[in-house]
Parts: sequence; C-alpha cells; structure tokens
Amino acid sequence: MKLHRIYTVANTTKEGSLRALAELKAWCQLQGIEVIPADRGEPSLNEVEGALVVALGGDGTVLRAASIFADSALPILGANLGSLGFLTQVGASSLTSALEGVLHNRFTIEERMRLAYTSVENRGTVLNDIVITGISRVRFCELELSWSDGEVASYPGDGLILATATGSTAYTLSAGGPVIVPPAACILASPLATHKLGLRPVIFPAEEVLHVRVRTAVSVFVDGDYLVDLSPGAEVIVKRAPFPTQLVRMKDAPSFFRVLEEKLNWGNELEREGRN
Repeated sequence: MKLHRIYTVANTTKEGSLRALAELKAWCQLQGIEVIPADRGEPSLNEVEGALVVALGGDGTVLRAASIFADSALPILGANLGSLGFLTQVGASSLTSALEGVLHNRFTIEERMRLAYTSVENRGTVLNDIVITGISRVRFCELELSWSDGEVASYPGDGLILATATGSTAYTLSAGGPVIVPPAACILASPLATHKLGLRPVIFPAEEVLHVRVRTAVSVFVDGDYLVDLSPGAEVIVKRAPFPTQLVRMKDAPSFFRVLEEKLNWGNELEREGRN
C-alpha cells in the first residue's frame, strides 16, 4: 500500500503514548508521509486515497477512531499500549515495523459491520453495540422488540443490547450472549437481566431492521457513551450501517481465538499448560 498520510487517534493518558507518537512521527518524516491528528476532522474525497488511521491506545481508542472515520471508512491499524486487544493488532513498540509491513502489502483488510441507529432527533452508527436500559436506580424497564415479521418479544428487565459480531465479546458477553466470530455480519439482541426465563439472545440477519419501542423511561448508550434519555412511547430503530469499519490485520497478528484465550480464559486451562 502506498501511504501518503496517516491520521492519528491516541489515548495520551496511557503511559508510553507520547513516546510512541514521537517515534511514529519520526518514521513518517523519513518516509515522506504526512501525519495528521484526527481532531482536524475527516478527510476530503481527494485525501482518502493512500490514507491510513493509526489508533494508539487500546480497544476503546480503536472504537473512537472508528467513530471519527465512520463515513470515510479509512482502514484502521490499532496499536495497543497494554495487553492484547480484540481490535488492536500490534504492540506500540512494533508499530513502525507493522507500518513497514503495510508499505509492503503484508496485511489484509477485515471489514466489520456497523449498526446505524435512529431515535427521535438522534442518529449515528456504532461498531460494538447500542444499549437501552432503565433510568431508575434499579434499572428496570419494559421494551418491545419487533422485526419485519412482527413482534419478537416484550422485555421486562434491565434492558436490551443490540450488538454486532465485533460487539459480541463486549457487554453482551457478560449478559450471556454468544461469541460471534468477526467478520460475520448479523445483529445480536441480548436481554439484560430479563424477568422472563424463556427469553434468550437472538441473532438476526444483517439486513434486518429492528424496532425497539419503549414502554418506560430509558437511557440509550452507544459504544459505551451516553446518548439520550427516552420517554415512554419513543422508538429506537437499528439496522446495518451503509459503511463498515475496515481494520488492518497484520499477517503475524494473534488469531481471534488466541485473543479470547488471553483475555477471557477461553478453552481448557490444562490443555494450555500442556502446550507450554
């Protein structure tokens, strides 16, 4: 890939981030590549070709980068400043060598489906999830979920999570949702502490449009950030976003299940000890 410019999104509160940024800028100067902070805004159409986003921090930083560049769909290379991440691909210490690999096409692009949401005057897209939960201290709320074939179910409980395959290893996993291997395209609906024992997570086709009608006051969170409070009678509409997030995957990056093993203790502990 021929690089002309790199947009940077960095978590400068993390130790080592400023040093990694300085090393990145020095490398880019030697290569004749322009470095642009993401706060300068999205690139114009003539600036998209030969552009890459480097997200320096952790998975949260990649989510932020994916949000900033949601409409331009620039490829994002995530570099972590800590342990392995589901979205970060390389360690900060090996960032410049990874970029050398990008220059020599030793990478692939993995497209991750995003979700688009609309509610009253609020609209946008997310990479992980949309969470609808009760406002009161006890978090109880009542919701109705429907799709093209009619009503799915009513959900009395703490709320509902609508997630992508990427988001299946985030909040919805702790709520009992399944692990969905990216880049599978689908919409996962997981109830939160439901008061109906028969309700289970449901996986919908990617092209489905879901409607969540609110019976009681709720708060809506998008990729972990508070969005809005909704009154009874309001509706949240969720569907596939027009543009995916493009993640750069290096040839030697850890596999999805290797990261599951590292971060979530996936698999059998004795088997892993036997391999060491």
